[in-house]
Amino acid sequence: DDNDDDDDVLPSPTESYTFTYPNPNNDDDNDIVIELKGFHEDSEQIWNSTGLKLWQSSAVLCQHLVNVEAKMMLQDTTNYANLRVLEVGSGLGRCGLLAHCLSHDNVTTVLTDGDTDTLQQLRRNISNNVSDSDDTITCRQLLWGERYAKDYLSQHTGDGNKHFDLILGSDLIYVQSVIQPLFETVKTLLSTDENSKFLMAHCSRREGNEVELPMVLDVAKEQGFEFEILSEDDNDISLFSFRRRGTNDD
Repeated sequence: DDNDDDDDVLPSPTESYTFTYPNPNNDDDNDIVIELKGFHEDSEQIWNSTGLKLWQSSAVLCQHLVNVEAKMMLQDTTNYANLRVLEVGSGLGRCGLLAHCLSHDNVTTVLTDGDTDTLQQLRRNISNNVSDSDDTITCRQLLWGERYAKDYLSQHTGDGNKHFDLILGSDLIYVQSVIQPLFETVKTLLSTDENSKFLMAHCSRREGNEVELPMVLDVAKEQGFEFEILSEDDNDISLFSFRRRGTNDD
């Protein structure tokens, strides 16, 4: 963990959530159970820190992790023996924790957020779901933008090139000003391997959202990404896979 300076101690959360997922590990018949705590959407904490609420797009990304990525990347010890997974804008940590639980033993998972209050609750949620002896999952502060991402690499990857093979995020964008910094961050931290990708679940109809989807995709293209729409649902939640342009000829 990073010991970032948290100005105030966060009050006790008011909401509890339990999620159960099938375990892809054939040696373990037990389901994956993730228990999270957060705050009600009308609480004062949410006005200051949106990451303290559970947002709906996380369910779509989690289902994709279970149905597709567990087999494709997270459990693949042959092609991804040392897989590195990053969640940006982790919030309460639902997707990042699930990715960690779905992964084989040598996968490294890093959950990040930029907000200090959110980081406090995120660390609590991680410690409530993961053994203290598990050193393959960490929580760090990550602000968005090319400079911050480069600083992150220099601070946390002194032992060589430690870019990420899989970057995750859900409900990340609801104001236009964060689009460019987000994709600068992904561009800086994503591995250049042809199979590396950024999975993002985005809700176009999120309350207070001032962002039109073409704005997001235009910036992604400007930053050198191509995209594939993996799913769309009736709640205007879309799941995208972004790859560096030219790294995948399919």
